[in-house]
Amino acid sequence: MSHIFRYPNFVDEERAGKTHGVFIDDTGSPGLEDSTGQHPKRKSWVAVVVPRLVIAEVWDQFPKAITELKIQTGANEFHFADVLMGRREFEDIPLSKRLAIFGFMSHVFSVYNFPILVQTLDPISVQKVRGRAQFPSRLGPFNFKKQEDLALFFLLLRVKRYLEMNYIENDRLARVFVDEGYKKNGTAISIPPLNRVFADGLICFARSDAILPLQLADFAAFCLNRVQFLLGRPKLSQRDELLLRIIQPIVWNYQNIPKMPLGNWFSEIEKGRH
Repeated sequence: MSHIFRYPNFVDEERAGKTHGVFIDDTGSPGLEDSTGQHPKRKSWVAVVVPRLVIAEVWDQFPKAITELKIQTGANEFHFADVLMGRREFEDIPLSKRLAIFGFMSHVFSVYNFPILVQTLDPISVQKVRGRAQFPSRLGPFNFKKQEDLALFFLLLRVKRYLEMNYIENDRLARVFVDEGYKKNGTAISIPPLNRVFADGLICFARSDAILPLQLADFAAFCLNRVQFLLGRPKLSQRDELLLRIIQPIVWNYQNIPKMPLGNWFSEIEKGRH
């Protein structure tokens, strides 16, 4: 069931370090069916978990990072697709400065060691999942016939399981925010059975310029999507090689996807050049 909420009290909880923060964003398919074997209509959701012990510091530091971004580029948000491609506010910003933004965020993830959880589904895998187990067609606003909906629901279960496995019962409560799009800003889905892990049993949808740590999820989702995109290319541009080296440290933040050492990847690319 969906409701409309104002979030100041929820943010105050996180600023006071009373709950963990979970920040979720989605990423579409780069459409590389032929070169990677991945379905072009796959849908991924990515969650960044910010532990309660550092969530207050993240909320304190993020506005300062935005202020510096504004000074350096004129932008008010870290939109990483725009940063890499030099679009909108980043159009006239040199590549070196744009890559430095990736370096800054990669450093943040490395220092704080934010766990990243991923769930990807496509139309074929949805049918396989539904064929192996009995699922209702819908659960509240979730349409389980759609990869987008089922993937988000499965990701929420992954996050719940992660918190249960890593925190004792009285220290696992998290406030969950999802970047708007799937639902409008201010909308929250109520799932009462999850209220022992997700505060008030709510999944809250919000704008990333208001719930600033959602931009952490944008970074994690963009990096996942970009790496998948580059896996389908026999050759990389200098820009892409530099980007991969910059974001390499965060590979260990991703908790539930296979990891490939960057050196092995570059070796394979070099072989393809000769």
